[in-house]
Order: sequence, then structure tokens, then C-alpha cells
Amino acid sequence: MAHYGDELTLRLSAVTDTRLLDDDQALITFMRDLVTRIGMTVIAGPLVATEGGPPEKAGKSAVVILAESHAAIHTYPHLREIFVDIFSCKPFREQDVLAEFHRLVGDFHVAERTLTRRGEEWPRNLDAARRHWGGVRAALSSVHD
Repeated sequence: MAHYGDELTLRLSAVTDTRLLDDDQALITFMRDLVTRIGMTVIAGPLVATEGGPPEKAGKSAVVILAESHAAIHTYPHLREIFVDIFSCKPFREQDVLAEFHRLVGDFHVAERTLTRRGEEWPRNLDAARRHWGGVRAALSSVHD
């Protein structure tokens, strides 16, 4: 049975150019460019939030909700690190994701990488999906009764 989609998580270390990692507008533009390059459709965002605190914990988080799921990054300029999470029901190429990060920050080292096939038992057939979620809903309502 086919899986629902792929989730790519990365930790990029030794980032060469950290200037844009603390710039809200640059991260908004980057997130739009990233999801466009990997062929996704934005339905909300990008949103950027600032994480305060000591330099080793300070940075930015950026997220975009996609018709295909979501993409999020967390930047730590003082540590020269970026955490990445992209989950999509539509196939995408990891090398396109990495190319966009190279455009943003120059060189880096991929310190952690995980590609996970999500939803191995996910029903592709709409009738099967309706039956599945109907059973889940019924089970939940019996717990609350």
C-alpha cells in the first residue's frame, strides 16, 4: 500500500552566512521561494516569530501551511544552525530543498537528516477513508459517553 507522504527533517550546521537568519522579511521571502521550488501551494503564511533568550537559544521560527501539509524552519544565528521540517503528501526532491538553503546561507554541513515515509497504512480510496474516520469518530464518541 502506498504511503501518505514524506517528512524531511534536517539540522544544518556550520552555516557560512547567518545574516538573513535573523531577518523576518528575508525568511518570509525564503519560505515562499522554498515551497514554490518544491512545487507546493501556500494556504497560510509564511509566519515568522522571534525566539528570545540568551544568544545560544535566540533565533527565528518560520512556518508555512501548505495545501500539501507544512514547512517549518528554526534558525539559530549565533550557533550557525537551522532546523528544517517539511512534510508533504506531494513528492518533492531533497536536493531542491538543499539548493534553496544554499541560496539563503551559502555553505553548511548537514549534521542530521531523516526522511520518513509517513502514513504507511493511509487509505487512498475515499470510501475507505470515510469508513476509517467514521470508525475513529464512533470510537471517540463512545469514550465520551
